Amino acid sequence: MIVKKLSDAHGGRFPGAKYNEDKVAAGVAELMLMANVSERLRHTVETMHRFGLNTATEVGRYLKERSKTYGNTNTDRFQFHVSASVEGRTMTPQELTDFARELMKGMGYEKQPYFVYAHHDTDNNHVHILSTRIQPNGYAISDHQDIRRLNACANCILASDINRDIERIFSYDYETEGQFANIVRSFGFKMEKSLDGYRLLKNGGDAGKISVGDIFKHIIKNSQKRKDRATQLRAIIKKYKAEIAEGKYQSLNSPEVSKSKKKKPTRPKSNPDIKKILDKNGKPLSKERQEQLQQLIFTLKKSFGIDICFQKDKNRQVRGYGIVDHAGKIAFDGSKVMKLSELIDFAPKQERKPSLLDVYRDMLKVEIGNDGRKDYMRIRMKDGSTYQKPITLRHVAWYNGVKPDDKEDVALTIAATMFTVEILMAYLSRQPIHDFRNRIQSVNAVKRKDGRYALRITMNDGMPIPMIAMDSQDESDYRRLSPDSRPEYLLNLAVHYLTREDARAIIQRIRQTTKDQTGVRVLSHPQDFTQQTANVFALNFAKVLSCFNVGTDRGENREWEVGNHSRYEDLDTKQSGTRLSM
Repeated sequence: MIVKKLSDAHGGRFPGAKYNEDKVAAGVAELMLMANVSERLRHTVETMHRFGLNTATEVGRYLKERSKTYGNTNTDRFQFHVSASVEGRTMTPQELTDFARELMKGMGYEKQPYFVYAHHDTDNNHVHILSTRIQPNGYAISDHQDIRRLNACANCILASDINRDIERIFSYDYETEGQFANIVRSFGFKMEKSLDGYRLLKNGGDAGKISVGDIFKHIIKNSQKRKDRATQLRAIIKKYKAEIAEGKYQSLNSPEVSKSKKKKPTRPKSNPDIKKILDKNGKPLSKERQEQLQQLIFTLKKSFGIDICFQKDKNRQVRGYGIVDHAGKIAFDGSKVMKLSELIDFAPKQERKPSLLDVYRDMLKVEIGNDGRKDYMRIRMKDGSTYQKPITLRHVAWYNGVKPDDKEDVALTIAATMFTVEILMAYLSRQPIHDFRNRIQSVNAVKRKDGRYALRITMNDGMPIPMIAMDSQDESDYRRLSPDSRPEYLLNLAVHYLTREDARAIIQRIRQTTKDQTGVRVLSHPQDFTQQTANVFALNFAKVLSCFNVGTDRGENREWEVGNHSRYEDLDTKQSGTRLSM
């Protein structure tokens, strides 16, 4: 474990907000924890992050608002920014987040607002912690000998490192003694057989004993989690094998020099077992195949925390392999995920080129027609709902003027610009990103001076939401209800309106990004979009939707994957790399 305090920032600034949020937007970091912050900020950040949007402004502004000194301190160094890293993937982002929570408690920041970001843009898992030194009373938390205190605090937390390692090892899902041994080795231990179990060694010293009884007591058989993760791992390995076969990765024999050029280039350690693998003809792998396999092992370890462990027979020839998935905390027999013969086969295979428009293709169908009076576009969503709007002659000419193979893409592009709210609301209705029902404290219908009704919504943190005018149809329905039925109706209506407000905020951000990218002074109504503007808007919207993995009805946050989303079966549901920075 290495803990570092980042450079101080003068002038009451919080540059750490931009640094970490830029990493999140780039898809190489994830916000793991927001501690002691308002419900309003939490809602805003969660909403924007779910769509891959940058919230550096919101986070920085909030920390400044929570850093009022009232004249009680002369310092202008408000920011507290610390990083904590471990070698490789020996601790998961969640474990590092737990460490960060303990570190902030030990440093006296337990009650301060702070943010924990997990970064995975290097070989080593690490987190950044961002907070303010200014307490609610305006006095600053002392930074005297911060570096010494940080390391002392970290050493205290990690004093029982080995015991914690053993606890983490037993938290993994495994089915056999051999799988357990692979987990132990992946944590840097060596194992020696003893009379009643195994003796563990680390750094040349005795690290304790594990009985065979304890190993078998923790075995888990036939878990559904294991089956689902095996499918995901196969898709990940298949994807990166294809990319390596196509030459998309730099050869490991030409290692990259660090950007700062302060360090000498380092070459990843080669796995000596690769030379002991035989192909289907019983011959050692060619040098090209050995290098490709080494690149695959390196990529899986670096980007996903996946260890490949080869098993050898008594003649020291590789006959199989195991997988230790540190993200899912599961060990596998490799053959249950992908046969060894398939793992070492890098013959390129033709795949359909993925497109960002696939997001729309998987969730709606588009129809363009004429009802005798005007041209229209109708979309049918995956849930069966349909929407129809008139389209302009410009859109019809664009659609009719392209080749047959391109018509579907043009129709989807036009639909994405015209039915943006409907598409986003349909998805958010199926998979809400906020549990508004449990976050809302009260909802009241208030009659305004003009005789119309509006909703007054108060959240659990006591913060009122600006009043939202009721639609005429909703107002009419409300008036017809009996007093006993009105509270539940208002709650459902509030959830719908808040979801719609989220959708509108996201769409407004997409419109602003499209305006900036196209260079237009004013972004017109979608029906008047030029082909260039429509294409840019549709792709920006697709990038936002792809953060939800819309096409496969999955909305989990991704944790390990880095890079652009692709339609290779069901990819790892831990971290989407198609982020949109705005």
